[in-house]
Amino acid sequence: MPFRVLGPDDPALAALEDACRAHPEWETSLTIVPWAEYRDTLMQTLTAPTAPYEAVFVPGHVWVPELADAGLLAPLDPLFDRLPQLVDSYRPDDILPPLARESRFAGAQYMLPFFSDGHLVFFRPDEAIPDPGEGVPLIGPTEIARLAARAHRPPTCYGLALKAHPSEILLDWLPYLWAEGGDVLDEDGRPAFAGPAGVRALEAYCALRPYCPPDTDQFGNGEIAAWLQHGRVGVAASWGGQAAAIMLAPHAAGAAAYRVGTYPQPWNGTWGIAVPANLPPAVQEGVLAVLLQAAGPETDRAVTRAAGSPVRRSSYTPAELERYPWLRAQYEMVHRARTLPVHPRVGAFLGALYAAVHDAFTGKARPGEALARAEAQVRGVLAEG
Repeated sequence: MPFRVLGPDDPALAALEDACRAHPEWETSLTIVPWAEYRDTLMQTLTAPTAPYEAVFVPGHVWVPELADAGLLAPLDPLFDRLPQLVDSYRPDDILPPLARESRFAGAQYMLPFFSDGHLVFFRPDEAIPDPGEGVPLIGPTEIARLAARAHRPPTCYGLALKAHPSEILLDWLPYLWAEGGDVLDEDGRPAFAGPAGVRALEAYCALRPYCPPDTDQFGNGEIAAWLQHGRVGVAASWGGQAAAIMLAPHAAGAAAYRVGTYPQPWNGTWGIAVPANLPPAVQEGVLAVLLQAAGPETDRAVTRAAGSPVRRSSYTPAELERYPWLRAQYEMVHRARTLPVHPRVGAFLGALYAAVHDAFTGKARPGEALARAEAQVRGVLAEG
């Protein structure tokens, strides 16, 4: 039977599309939905009487706990038991361990990792950055501010661009929160972002705005990529999954203008392919049989070329590290990265935190006030859970 895969508008999915096109016998096609519409389309799929798509892309630790806890995703382990040869050829041990962990919740696996989106920092070469030798430059918030001030020559070149769109700003801010010793939730699952560390981090983040283009509060992936491609910004953070577009685009400044590092504590989210629970078991097994073949090592190397953020050890060979100028930083980022709390209610309260950070950044509220308001909302959501 034909299989349909639902995914967001991300360059990495071109690798899966090409693999399916090269194997018509799989009878598998992709439906790509704009990011702004993706969550709604996904939830309609997972809550329908029978899912209209046989596989869906989900962002690991961000949504898997919520969706798995609600019984909306099929655990894959029982299906793996019925497909042992395909599992062996898929080579699950080749998946980088930090990314493999994101595919699991409460002891069960719910997705096949496909690409990651974690923080890489693109910056103009500067002798003031300590030379890491064979290592990867680690660019903390203090270095961001210094590099931005050094490069700021508007309108020819702005010192910094921040991915501060209302739908992006929280993740852009997290490395600043962690650098101050703050976190989203503490070890007891209580809000931990509105204390002195969180306020300091948000004040420091807001203080960077004078180095940015005036409309940086509306910048998402596309805008950050464009400013880097044209060499019009001194330093900017974007996702590893955008690195190929930034560094390899025809006529782009790319590798000639920038080096690539990461934060000491970057954020990373791993996108993978999951199977809806609201499908017959035979259909679940059939689509997983295709996905195990489609998401193998060859496709992962294609993810590097299409997006920049492969998930397998075998994609980080010395030859690949030499070929792609961001790949060492991507590997370092994966092993340094932190995540959002693995909690079924995270998806229900993140909106309040996004809004608070954006309100502070745009001057609608003071950082302490904005975070205190978000803290009250988050406590309410957690109490309902």
